[in-house]
Amino acid sequence: MPKGARAGIVLAAALLLAAVSAGAFAPTAAADPDAAALDAFLARHDSPMTGTGATFIREGLRHGVDPVFLVAIAGAESSFGRFLYSRGGDQCTYNAFNWFYGPTRPESDFASWDEAIARVAAGLAGGLYHGAGLFSVDAIAPRYCPEGTAPWVANVKAFMGELGGDWTDTRVAPVAAPEPVVPAEAPGTVELDGSVKLDDGDREVGQRIYAWFTLTNRGGRPVDLEGVRLVVHGPGGLPRDLVSDQPLPLAPGQSLEVSTSWPLDLAGRWQGWIEVTRDGTPSLVGDGQAFSFEVRLPEDHMLHRWEQRDAMLAGTL
Repeated sequence: MPKGARAGIVLAAALLLAAVSAGAFAPTAAADPDAAALDAFLARHDSPMTGTGATFIREGLRHGVDPVFLVAIAGAESSFGRFLYSRGGDQCTYNAFNWFYGPTRPESDFASWDEAIARVAAGLAGGLYHGAGLFSVDAIAPRYCPEGTAPWVANVKAFMGELGGDWTDTRVAPVAAPEPVVPAEAPGTVELDGSVKLDDGDREVGQRIYAWFTLTNRGGRPVDLEGVRLVVHGPGGLPRDLVSDQPLPLAPGQSLEVSTSWPLDLAGRWQGWIEVTRDGTPSLVGDGQAFSFEVRLPEDHMLHRWEQRDAMLAGTL
């Protein structure tokens, strides 16, 4: 940063520099980062970055950079985001670290504090700093802040000291992002699409009825059906089952259209349901009864029966 723009920081750092030189802020073992502690620290400094403590922790650990060091840089460069670099009214938005990457300094904007923290953490872990063997604040400072280096070092060390950081080594063991949890595939599940459809023909004895339906594998794995049965019960429970024993593999999402027909030879209530066989075991498809309807005798048959009844009654008179 130009000397004129850094003058306020140089003056503010004079007392801190003296304190560090006297050993008032000796390095301590790096404490485990704590987002709440970082946010409390930022709040004490009236920082607009308050609330990003978790981001400092996450990005620091992800890239192997001490989160306390990241916070301290923001303090030394911009008083924790309070005074952002600007020139001619063009401000480096969210660039609390004066991390200049654009063609000009004012063009080095970030979209948010979170983005700025993430980019700087990645940069410090890269080839210019940690990747080049520069780990201590003293080793990093001349490259990060070639102008006003001594006050910058003093400020960074002071802030790190307040937070329990170790300025002799700004690294931490990187913590890899957790592996995404891949949900287990749902087992193959055969379901009835809609309902069993019946034709609109006459429901009379002597007629034939047609039925069709669609089965779909709604699970995440293939299903090997060993058979499909349309269980049909006529009046009095008389079975008229219709069976297909042909192997029927169904891939996930695949549908199977089934159609069949049977003669109506008894008057009364007919009902039925669907079963599929897997691994030698039949199972019901759907909630239970798939269809139900009434079958009547033909009108001419009913008329003939009434004529017979009338004749029998007349013979008794």
